[in-house]
Amino acid sequence: MASRDIDRVPATRRFDPRRHRRVAGLFDLWLAPGPKGRLMVPTDPNRLLDARSIADLVRRTGDAADDVRILTDDGARHADLFTEVAGLLGHDVLISPEGTDIRHTAPRVIGADAGSAGTAGPLHAVPLHRVTRQPMDWLVLQPPDLATHLPGWFALDEGLVRPRTGVVRLPLADGLALATRADFVARRATAHRLGLISEGIVTVAVTARADGFLVGNYSGTQGVHSGRQLAALVGDLPLYGADLRLWLTWPSDADEQARLAEQTVELAETTGATVWTPPPGGRAELIDDHRDLRALDAAGAVAPWRAYRPRYADGPATLDATPDGLLVSRLTRERIALTVAGGVAPRPVATTEADGPAEPASGVGGPTAGADEAPAADQEAADGTPADASVTDATPKDGAAVGTPPKKSTDGSAADQQTAEGPADPPTAVLTSPLPRPALVTERRRASDYGPPWLRRGQQVNAETFEAFVRTPGDPAGVVADGMPSAELFLIAFLDPRSAPEGCDLLRVRIEPGGAIAVAALRSHVPARLQYLLGTSDTYLLPAARLDRVRPVGGFRTEGVGWLMPVGEAHGATLRIRSAPTARSTAGLPNDVRRWPEFGTRKAYALLPVRSRGLPRGWLRLYRQPPAARPGRLLVEVRVPRSRTVDVGATAAVLAPLASVRTRVDSLHRAGVELILGSRSYDRIQVRRVHEARDGGWQRSRGVTPGPLPATLRRLQSAATAPASGPT
Repeated sequence: MASRDIDRVPATRRFDPRRHRRVAGLFDLWLAPGPKGRLMVPTDPNRLLDARSIADLVRRTGDAADDVRILTDDGARHADLFTEVAGLLGHDVLISPEGTDIRHTAPRVIGADAGSAGTAGPLHAVPLHRVTRQPMDWLVLQPPDLATHLPGWFALDEGLVRPRTGVVRLPLADGLALATRADFVARRATAHRLGLISEGIVTVAVTARADGFLVGNYSGTQGVHSGRQLAALVGDLPLYGADLRLWLTWPSDADEQARLAEQTVELAETTGATVWTPPPGGRAELIDDHRDLRALDAAGAVAPWRAYRPRYADGPATLDATPDGLLVSRLTRERIALTVAGGVAPRPVATTEADGPAEPASGVGGPTAGADEAPAADQEAADGTPADASVTDATPKDGAAVGTPPKKSTDGSAADQQTAEGPADPPTAVLTSPLPRPALVTERRRASDYGPPWLRRGQQVNAETFEAFVRTPGDPAGVVADGMPSAELFLIAFLDPRSAPEGCDLLRVRIEPGGAIAVAALRSHVPARLQYLLGTSDTYLLPAARLDRVRPVGGFRTEGVGWLMPVGEAHGATLRIRSAPTARSTAGLPNDVRRWPEFGTRKAYALLPVRSRGLPRGWLRLYRQPPAARPGRLLVEVRVPRSRTVDVGATAAVLAPLASVRTRVDSLHRAGVELILGSRSYDRIQVRRVHEARDGGWQRSRGVTPGPLPATLRRLQSAATAPASGPT
């Protein structure tokens, strides 16, 4: 494919330093081949270079903050040498692919002759394939100890090196990292190592300063932002009503800590999120073996996270700050299973908290509570014993102790040894190597749709049948029977079982040609909530419209790094997605829905009880036209900004062709629900008028001050001193 900015067969010249175009922030080093294949400086042919001498040359003549581009033919032949240079400098090194020549080319000028366009100005250095004479992308070598799959400081566009623009942002697992030019390489390395531990936690890595948060731009400048300004920068993340974890280090001065705390409170008020930070004076530390963050105090000891909640936050926090410095979800924590066998005193054998104390929690093995369900931890047992003090007997019927470690075998075939009498006792864990990577092919633009609306056609898909692993939230056999609970219109598959943490369940699937899209070669703009996937290797999307090509072949549980233990039958015709309620979804619908209004601000109506304790949790039904008057209700006329509600009818039409996806949208549509407003948008909705049910119709209430929906409703309901005239 030809570049958009240079001719398909570029007008090239041999490298000429006098005409060379410099790129800001990039140091260009011109090297030539010398005797015995070693490299030399063209102006000093008697001096042969090794990695240390190249690094010294760059330090003496370049800027310490710049990346390095090596201008030499077949640069990839010396990849080991230049990787060592990247490690010595602590910066990326750009080299040409093997089989290419470095040539100069001019940018194409629209309407000008291809042979003479733009030849008077500086010329771009471009690697050209020696046979096809087409431009090739530069290869980026990162420092070995800090190497990741995340992008570098520059954008590479078919032979051209372009400076990026805007704020320096790197994708995190369910969040982002804000960096500066000075700490970009280190931020990129740590961002790559953070995993997705608990759903519902949004992580933002940022450098803290006394008066706010340090943010850098790709122009090389940086500035301190207030809490309100930081909220604007991360506004594309789903923060309202969520939990925001700040990965930062507090300043050591007490006055600076107080000012930073004020900015953190401002961040919480502006975003509507509960902001979690390490204790003042402390820092957040990455736990490599768990790919999670742990809070430390000023002395470096483990300490609980501190929460900054908005003033109008409803209900208890959805996260628990454990004494061992972790954040865990109250909805997904499991009770400890205790073993009582042979008169031995009970002892803990299982917990979901990494490095945490053995402390019970709610919801043993059950699904995540929905938006309208109360956490099981708030309930009590029938005999009056608190739920968090209960003990689960985990002794199997055959008398075998749950805590007995499984046998391990390096024979890969043992994973499939299940006879008619059942699996061996005790179970056998198998050391499983990464599965083979499939060949890829680019689909045509006219290929069938994928399902997610942001996935445009023409992606690179698997050209052959291959197998991969999909992480499941519970028993793989149950997932095959009931469908994979997910708020996305795709599943995530990976080849290396070592990518999964210990104790999680995996489903092994067989994917027919065209059923998987390679994440590393995505040709679409990825939503902010999914950009953490861009930093992963050997990861594939299984889009909903292609799930008829995906078949389960077995279920496993991880028993260590790379060790898998079969957990029973997990076979089925095809795999399906079940849009289950999660902390991020609205009414249990997928994240990719049709929004209303498509532009501008539109009028809608909400039907609310006169007397209540506030707005419903999770979501609220809206109407395009006023419904019939009902005693005991208020008709609230609101103004809805762009894309704040879910258009149920349009969503049902979009999801109808996806036979492998089960959602609630059809039942909602049949029930006459037109619009759904998520609770995270309540504060964004402005009340214009309020009507009361009188004499069989709606009568406007006087004296109502327009304002945000939650605040206006609280004033109306607190002023209602008389009981409602009818049922609510």
